[in-house]
Amino acid sequence: GTTCVLVSFPFIFNPCIGCKENTPEWAAFIYYLPFIIIFQFGWAATQVSHLSLIPELVTNDHEKVELTAFRYAFTVMANITVYGLAWMLLNFQVQQPDHTEHLGIEDVPVFRNLSLIVVGVGAVFSFIFHLGTKEKPYLPGSLPQPEESSPLLQNDSTGPPCPLLIWKDWLLEPAFYQVAVLYMSTRLIVNLSQTYITMYLTNSLLLPKKYIASIPLVMYVSGFLSSFLMKPVNKWIGRNLTYFTGILVILAFASWVTLARKMGSEIYGVAALLGAGSATILVTSLSMTADLIGTNTHSGAFVYGAMSFTDKMANGLAVMAIQNLHPCPTELCCPACVSFYHWVMVLVTGGIAVAAVVSLCCIMVWPIRIRYRE
Repeated sequence: GTTCVLVSFPFIFNPCIGCKENTPEWAAFIYYLPFIIIFQFGWAATQVSHLSLIPELVTNDHEKVELTAFRYAFTVMANITVYGLAWMLLNFQVQQPDHTEHLGIEDVPVFRNLSLIVVGVGAVFSFIFHLGTKEKPYLPGSLPQPEESSPLLQNDSTGPPCPLLIWKDWLLEPAFYQVAVLYMSTRLIVNLSQTYITMYLTNSLLLPKKYIASIPLVMYVSGFLSSFLMKPVNKWIGRNLTYFTGILVILAFASWVTLARKMGSEIYGVAALLGAGSATILVTSLSMTADLIGTNTHSGAFVYGAMSFTDKMANGLAVMAIQNLHPCPTELCCPACVSFYHWVMVLVTGGIAVAAVVSLCCIMVWPIRIRYRE
């Protein structure tokens, strides 16, 4: 996966080799399509395998939360780093005499250099990861290792231990679908809010361009700080209430957006709510997925892959539905899109949060556990 990303990502942000000004769009599309496919495959392979290592490396539930929180924190740090590098490169270009205020063909070198820097830094850290992380070998037929909370003396009257689940067995597990729906709802909130926050700022609130960079930064910083609270909060009130707390923060954001049609500097407080709530529900839902996998770590990649598949399918369908409902499809924005993006932000946060609460209630009534072999 890492290799696919390294060899494909720079080509996506570089001009089409051999293309000229009169090159048709379909030719450029065919040129970029293989690189995008390779990148998406590599990114999915990297992400799923990296997530699958969490239940491999630790067995204690609180340690799973801690590792997931650290993973999210470093993801936020990476995002902030990319934003910072982009700001530096664009700011350096502003000092050039022939710069313009809007993005154009003259900005291609900026994004080319940014992609090369990102790939270079990512390659270094990937090398460190592969060099320093030791994966536990899985022997077919071996029994799972006891966890920290497992009793020292096992009761033999309970019968032989249950065999480990393979990928087909997960499809018969009700808990698999419970967690999938919760994770899908979480990803819809996080991804769609990040996708449409820019349009909401510029088209609905009519804020200056500087907010396009500063508001995502506030969201990332608040999420970064919130991630360090995940382990103690999970220890204190448990998984379900932690997730519910995050949903309450998301609902507070949606309520604020609903009531405030015009905002100025208070948008920073709203962004902090969205960032903290998104971090809380994302880290907790990933921890629930690790809880679901438990000792079945050999098939953990299938579980994470299935969760990722449902998330991407749902996000793609949601974006298509939103774009089809756009009031002015023939132009970038019109007076009608002012309220359109306002209600989009309300629905992709508050509306989906209600669905997430319903899914959470199902998990609270029927807790996450393996039922198929009982």
